[in-house]
Amino acid sequence: MAKNKLPAAMIIGAVTGGILSMLDPGTRKKTSESLSNTKRSISYYSRNPQELSERASQKAEQWREIAEKIQEDIAFLSEKYEEVKAMAPELKETVQETKEAFTEEQQDSYSAGTLPQGGPGGLPEKKTM
Repeated sequence: MAKNKLPAAMIIGAVTGGILSMLDPGTRKKTSESLSNTKRSISYYSRNPQELSERASQKAEQWREIAEKIQEDIAFLSEKYEEVKAMAPELKETVQETKEAFTEEQQDSYSAGTLPQGGPGGLPEKKTM
């Protein structure tokens, strides 16, 4: 049975891509700065774990507030959706009644021998100067 070479090839490709990207001086500089900043942060928070805990709590609170806001928005939208859904049959009925009323009115005008105002088909008459 053949051995699957995909995972090994993916790892080799990632390592090769990382090495090739380090040939660019700008990438080397940014990577070096990023590693230095990370090292400083780790060092600082290892000496001040209480601050790390406080910042984590603040972030957790922010995410909780965002989640609550999203839940409120979803509840509001669901309520509005249900209102619109409930109105749809009424709206359809109103449109149908309006259509029937205009159709009856138009038929009554034609049966009485009168044309709607404006000329044939209810369009305004073209005026010439």
